[in-house]
Amino acid sequence: MNERTLRRARRFVESWLQERYDQEDVPGFVAAIAQQGQLVLNRAYGYADLERSVPMQPDHVFRIASHSKTFTSTAIMMLADAGKLRIDDPAADYVPWLQEHRDPRWKRVTLRQLLSHGAGVIRDGLDTSYWYLGRPFPETDRFIREMQDSALILDNNTQMKYTNYGYTLLGLVIEAVSGESYNEFVLEHIIRPLGLTHTFPEYRPGLGQPDPDQLVTGYTAREQKRRLPIQHINTASMSPATGFCSTAADLCTYFTAHMTGSGQLLSDESKKEMQRAQWPMRTPGRPDDTYYGLGFILKQYGERRTFGHSGGFPGCITNSQADPEDQLVVVVLTNCADGPAASLTAGIYAILNWFQEHDEERAGADEWASLEGSYANLMGHFRIVDAGGQLYSVYSAAWEPFALVERLEHVHDHTFKIAGSSSGGSEGELVHFTLEQGRVTAVRHAGALSLPIREWQDYLSARSAVTLEGSRENGAI
Repeated sequence: MNERTLRRARRFVESWLQERYDQEDVPGFVAAIAQQGQLVLNRAYGYADLERSVPMQPDHVFRIASHSKTFTSTAIMMLADAGKLRIDDPAADYVPWLQEHRDPRWKRVTLRQLLSHGAGVIRDGLDTSYWYLGRPFPETDRFIREMQDSALILDNNTQMKYTNYGYTLLGLVIEAVSGESYNEFVLEHIIRPLGLTHTFPEYRPGLGQPDPDQLVTGYTAREQKRRLPIQHINTASMSPATGFCSTAADLCTYFTAHMTGSGQLLSDESKKEMQRAQWPMRTPGRPDDTYYGLGFILKQYGERRTFGHSGGFPGCITNSQADPEDQLVVVVLTNCADGPAASLTAGIYAILNWFQEHDEERAGADEWASLEGSYANLMGHFRIVDAGGQLYSVYSAAWEPFALVERLEHVHDHTFKIAGSSSGGSEGELVHFTLEQGRVTAVRHAGALSLPIREWQDYLSARSAVTLEGSRENGAI
């Protein structure tokens, strides 16, 4: 994806993200895009703390939950690259108490099966109330006791069964093989070498991991028209599965390092193995376009095949996906339990895909760039986009950035004809732009008058009843 096209797509992304924030009831979020390790976008929307009215900033730290699994899988593959373990070895070779487990199938469970969620391990133990703040996350001794009491839920190596306890066990493998604590190993071998100054393997109050002022406040889903803040908690032994905190910029750096050819973190062979599909991630009623590798979720956005991970922690929903072909990383971090991180990520990739298809191969001379912008009237919002020297009207519907796209043919001056629309649209009708000093002040689109989005919002704020045509004609706007 060339720099010019990405720059155009970024402008659209910024406008679409602002629209999503304005229309959705979320406290805040941060979205970032990087290409070849360089940040192209790193924008914050809303609030990091509603009670204190703290605006969200791009360097705010979020609980990134299951992103932690990518760090754990990276640590395992580092040890494999160093010849200290093999991923097809039984886990019991490194965790001796598994040899005595009452379920003999545990002796056959391999590190690969744990990495790919193919081991059949219980997801979160028999008492999952720590997720709901009903008890602390288990310390190592309690975790071991619970694992000793838990048989495999499914036969190993038969299907994917997501498990936080399986990844917690991998943390013990890392400690046994490296001779270091899990947290110190990932700090020393992953976080510090990459310069991830806002990334931490756990939340430890009073120990500067991270500074409380850096960390966003997480919120419940909206209940009875309000959200409640959620206290920050330590994940204890489960840091390898869900303990990490980070920023959008740090995650862009981290996933860029996982690109083959980067020369960072791992051998290219290990990276390719991690990014190879091991199991399909099936969700009833959804297309089978998502797989799990070794610590990575592999997802398709159009023709783009990406690797990354999602994260769900009390009060924070997060998502990161990297496209190795175009060296792109997209990260979205939200601070509420129903945060739309996955939808925002999908929308950003939809925008990148559209511009790559419509702009990159037919690069124009930016003839109509002055007409681009977001416009609105009582019936909704639309955007005018110049892509590849061709003008388009683009309508979003909630999470679909291109729910309807109309192609506009130039007629004369600043008048165009709608040449491609839906059957229920305005095919063949005219679109006229009014400009003052080179700036669009109004658009009459198929007879309907619209204003630039900020003017429209100001107009709505100033008036309780809207009569747009009359106000325009009488000079009120």
